[in-house]
Amino acid sequence: MSEQDDGSVPEARRRRRWLLPVLGLAAVGAVLVVALVLGVAVRPASVAAEPRPTSSAPSTTSSSAPSAPPTSTTPSPTADADPAALAEIDAVAATLTTPLALTSPTSWDQWLPEGKPYPGSSLEEEIATCPQLATRLTAALGQKMSYWTGTLPRGPYGCTWVPVPLVYDSPDYDYVIAVGFVSDGTTPESLARSNATAGGPCPWRELPDLAPGAVLVRCASGDSTEYTLALTDTRLPGGLWTLVVDVKDRAAVPASRVLPVLVEGAVAAFG
Repeated sequence: MSEQDDGSVPEARRRRRWLLPVLGLAAVGAVLVVALVLGVAVRPASVAAEPRPTSSAPSTTSSSAPSAPPTSTTPSPTADADPAALAEIDAVAATLTTPLALTSPTSWDQWLPEGKPYPGSSLEEEIATCPQLATRLTAALGQKMSYWTGTLPRGPYGCTWVPVPLVYDSPDYDYVIAVGFVSDGTTPESLARSNATAGGPCPWRELPDLAPGAVLVRCASGDSTEYTLALTDTRLPGGLWTLVVDVKDRAAVPASRVLPVLVEGAVAAFG
């Protein structure tokens, strides 16, 4: 099965070209990200579009009065987090039992640090750098999955997969699966600390047994929960992988069963 075989490629390509700046905002606009490191002002929970730059300017202080030292209000991996949310993170993390290492292809260096241009010259060119995950995800989820949007190296979402039929107007998928890659020096911890929803900072855990510096972030908003596994690249200093699983509460297969499949697919392509 091809990565995208819904028979609507021309229409899909036409829509992707104008949809990228606003993809998913109407469907999941309640999810916010405080992503100073990535420069993100708004992050939909189920979206493959690239982050939008923040328009806020840094605050200034008078030179005649010393400024107070900054105080971080971002919690540690465990402080102030909902115990139930942390328990869910631990349950999902427990499904990742094999040490993980991902290596970016040297061919990607031509596009870094900005990332590969998207949309590309053709659908085939966009998909060419994405891992082949449709068949693997279809088997795990019990429903046909397809490449949806994006390319690599880009992030934090990069390439995305969703159930078919593909929808570009007001998408409302049970699953949005993504693999992203950035090389702007963002670390797993800084990415974790930058994530938040309207309800506050997203809880996260460090997973040193999985990969050096790896973190698992859980962001719940509305009727869906998104898990992001972030880890550093083994080849490129400052390279960061993001493996994202966004699952609706109504979905038949929980994130704890989806994330291991995504990890296995990423390792098969980049391990």
